[in-house]
Amino acid sequence: MRLENFFSAYKKDLIARQKQVEESILNGLAKDWSDYRYLTGKLAALKQEEQELTDLLRKTELEDD
Repeated sequence: MRLENFFSAYKKDLIARQKQVEESILNGLAKDWSDYRYLTGKLAALKQEEQELTDLLRKTELEDD
């Protein structure tokens, strides 16, 4: 598998997991304040991971040029 394909597949997975967490928050599935904080923290971590992956891919593409 090419590196770009791996990045694309992993990014799609991250986005899907973000949507799952967002839906959980929006549908009120947090049991309590602690669970809500956990879900919002998880969402922030997933978004940060997606951004870092995007930055890494962009850096890799620039180095190849």
